[in-house]
Amino acid sequence: MIYTVKRIDEDLDFGCEERAKDAPVMAFVTLVDSSEEEICVKFEDAMLYERSINEGDKVYFDEEHNLAKVLDKNESYN
Repeated sequence: MIYTVKRIDEDLDFGCEERAKDAPVMAFVTLVDSSEEEICVKFEDAMLYERSINEGDKVYFDEEHNLAKVLDKNESYN
């Protein structure tokens, strides 16, 4: 299924403690499907940058259940 990235928000809620020094920065990603249903998923922020996933992009879940960007003919992951 193809989703549109509606929002990307950094996860800033660590409860009463700070984020552990070795813990990756995480982000909440709000996705919208073709029926306008929304889901919110959590991924490492670095993975989103690495895959160049931004608000408004079309994405899907790959074999490893990570987000992957739907690339048009002129794009590549580098």
